[in-house]
Formats: sequence, structure tokens, C-alpha cells
Amino acid sequence: MKEFFHGCLCLEECPEGIVPRRFTPEQLAYWDSTGIVRSSRARSCAGVTIRMITQEPEISFSYQVLSHCKESMTFDLYENGHLSDSTTHLCAQGSGQVCFSSVYGTSPREVTIYLPYTAELALHHFHFGASAVAIAREQGGILWLGDSISQGMHAAHPSQTLTAILERHWRREIVNQGVGGCGFKDIPEDFTYGGWKPDILVMLLGTNDTGPALEDWEAYSQKLNKRIEQACLAFGAENIRLILPFWRADEVKPEIGEPLRKILNCLRQQAATRKIPMWDGWKLAPHCGDFYADQRLHPNDTGFTILAHALESMITPPNP
Repeated sequence: MKEFFHGCLCLEECPEGIVPRRFTPEQLAYWDSTGIVRSSRARSCAGVTIRMITQEPEISFSYQVLSHCKESMTFDLYENGHLSDSTTHLCAQGSGQVCFSSVYGTSPREVTIYLPYTAELALHHFHFGASAVAIAREQGGILWLGDSISQGMHAAHPSQTLTAILERHWRREIVNQGVGGCGFKDIPEDFTYGGWKPDILVMLLGTNDTGPALEDWEAYSQKLNKRIEQACLAFGAENIRLILPFWRADEVKPEIGEPLRKILNCLRQQAATRKIPMWDGWKLAPHCGDFYADQRLHPNDTGFTILAHALESMITPPNP
């Protein structure tokens, strides 16, 4: 089944089924060591999709919830490039089945199933039909490091997160390594990903670092600079895209706004010194709570669409 999965580094087999992983085993061990909150977020299926060409009128699979970071989880179905169906399940139910009926009947179509960003799942009993052919993965692709905004937290649909929208626009595969709550202070030092070599590294971090930055700026800034340096050594500055943290409504609080402005200035300086392509998220994001699910920080589906549109120019599509 591994040929059908996209947006993950590997598939782990367990008694309950197949578990898509977007982190290496070593990285998962690191996130496990940071506590159950970050571990459950790192183990979620954020950005993982199942893709195929099929003419079957109905496709289905079963799942077992291994861990979760929200009460519910949503599966989305895209057919020929548009959202045609969606289903939401309670994580506490533990197991269940996802069944989608096509709006195209038995006509051949391109199918993408978006798995939830809120749960770690073991999948089994796949029924895609004899006509199903997996869509091949590209050799390289994009590695996206981020926090809860990158993971997709508070999007109503996994297909409407920032990385999902940009992946469709760019037609480039993204491995989403967003972990809610993390920052430059948390990401692993190791920039190797098993046998996978991404073409582009996107970094969208810093909004969760206001506490450490306020407490000890010198120690925090050294860690931030070190992570940027390590990324440049691993990828080359020209292959990195740095996005500054987006606007947040609580920046009016001194304990948030003051360290955040120092983080923004430090990132701007790093980008200028190392010649890293940079997008100023603070200027690109709408400064209006209506576009945020919590009115202050996490975009809703409309907010994610606005941000994706602002960031579309980050990656130049390859020549056909």
C-alpha cells in the first residue's frame, strides 16, 4: 500500500494496521521525550494523503486511533481537484470506517484523501477496487518545519490547512513536520531524514518562543542562530524559505509583543546576512481576528486561504 501514501517519510506496520509517519524513528523518539502533548501532535497524520486514479464508485478503509490531540478528526475527499466529500469522527470512538461515494460514479478520476491532522492512525482493510492505480511520488519535494499553524490546528478540514492549499497550488509534495507548540527552541538538531532528500526547506517558527526569548534573550538567540546555521549547512541558504511569524492579536501584551519583535528582527537579520529568501509573515497575515478560529492566533479555513495566497510566490514551479 505504500505507493498510495504521500506526505510521509515511511509507513510503519503494527498489529492494528499501517501507520504513516512524517518523522524518522529517531525524530519521533525525540518528540516522545518532550512529553505526551508534543508527542501526540508529532505522531498525527498532518499533511498525509492517499492518492490514486480510480473508476470505482465507492472507496473505503478502516482505522484504529492510536493517539489524538483533539476530540474529533476529519477526512476529506478531493476528486479531480475539488472537494467532493468530508466526514468527521470522534477520536474517542477508537476505531471505525471511512467510506466515500464518488460524485463521478464509475468515470475515471484522480482521488486524494486527506487524513486528519489531529490523530495518529493505523489504517487497514483498504477497498480501493481493482481499477485503482497509485499516483507516483516525486523524488524530492518540500520539507516544512513549523508549529501548530503549520500542523493545521483549528482548520475545519485537513484539506484547507496552509500546507495542503500550497501543495495543490505548487503541485509539489510537502512533508509537513509542523508540531503544535514548538519553536526554534525545540526542533531537533539533526537535519537528516532517512533516505529522503528534500529539494526545499521551509521554516515557519518563532511564535511559540516568546517565553524563552523574554526570559533569557542571549541564550535563546544563540539557539535560534545555531538552528539557522545548521539548516544552511544541510540545505544551502538558496534552498531555504524562511517565513516570519504571523500576526497575533495578543501582541499588545508586553510579555508577548516585546520578545516577538526581537525574534522578528533577529530572523530578518539572519535572512539578510545569510541571503536566505524570506517572507515577512507579520506583513502578509490579516490583522483581524475574524480570520482566526480563536480570534487571536490560529487561522480558520478562510485565514489559511488568505495566507496561502500571500505565500504562493515562494516556490517557482518546475518547468513542465
